[in-house]
Amino acid sequence: MSACEKEETLPVPTEGQIVGSWSNPGGDWITFEKGGTGTISAGAQLQLSSLMEKSDTKPECPFSWGVDTVPAGGSKWISVTFAAGQCGSAPGEFGLYYYEADSGALRLSPAVEFPKPDEIYARSKATA
Repeated sequence: MSACEKEETLPVPTEGQIVGSWSNPGGDWITFEKGGTGTISAGAQLQLSSLMEKSDTKPECPFSWGVDTVPAGGSKWISVTFAAGQCGSAPGEFGLYYYEADSGALRLSPAVEFPKPDEIYARSKATA
């Protein structure tokens, strides 16, 4: 079962399930904060946004986030949006699918059908 198929069977995660620090096996990270803001590492910027060039990345980039509807499918995902100048000169956005790992823990991955192991983000630290 793909991450996309698993995501469709889960209830939409609450803010409390998303807020915190997430990292992948390669050390790239994303931090979601209450109120719909966050920061993302340069490596995660490149991995998750296919339109971003390395020259557009910053060591850490601010963004806005929310649970939204996938534009081409109707299921839900976590949308991440950059204003112009936050990460490069142009505005940008991408989505993260959420699903349960075999352990039952929530995981995030890029919006691809079969993410590679180093593209899967696990929550490394919850924040209040």
